[in-house]
Amino acid sequence: MKITKTSVALLLLFSTFSFSQSGQKNFIDQPYIEVTGTVETEIIPNEIYLRITLDENDKKGRISVEKQENQMLSKLRALNIDLKKNLSVLDFEGYYKKKFLATNEVVKIKRYQLMVTDGKTLGEVYRALDEIDISNISIIRVSHSEIEKYKRETKLKALNVAKEKANDYAAAIGQTIGKGLFIRENQNYSYANTSNLLVRGNASKLEKIETLNFKVITLTASVMARFILN
Repeated sequence: MKITKTSVALLLLFSTFSFSQSGQKNFIDQPYIEVTGTVETEIIPNEIYLRITLDENDKKGRISVEKQENQMLSKLRALNIDLKKNLSVLDFEGYYKKKFLATNEVVKIKRYQLMVTDGKTLGEVYRALDEIDISNISIIRVSHSEIEKYKRETKLKALNVAKEKANDYAAAIGQTIGKGLFIRENQNYSYANTSNLLVRGNASKLEKIETLNFKVITLTASVMARFILN
């Protein structure tokens, strides 16, 4: 049977009329309550990323980057750090250093990224590298190996908070909530405050570094939900 545009229009009109006659309501016509739940979760990071800079110009007697690198790798291996997994080169550059009445020199700078898992190891790395006069080290970011799991858990907690609020509000007016009608995940974000964790060649900070309780990652989730109001 061939269905024309006119037939489709009549069919839609009949369906709409039948639905309205049945007395059913769509969710917009039902009384509902709309609430937002927000939760913050603090996480101790287990991924601490360091930037280590080797600069020939920093050394008296011009110790080459290659020699500094070999010394650094030896120290890190002694700490049982997996260098293949946790150490990588960020960049490598060289520039001419002009000298008066002498041959110009090429000065090399090499930067590395090293990942450690806790404050104790961070302190050990800093102490070991300080012994070979490598102190240009800074924390560039912190994270957690299961950050996505914590984000999901935080969102679910936010939804539960929204449901609890809806229950409380409904009870305050002698009513109850029914099924959920709508759930929307608002913007969620994470941030880490590392401003107080910089380690630029200050040996006096070593004791503090080794005992840091890295509660610096905060995850925030906000969820809006609508529930039927009975």
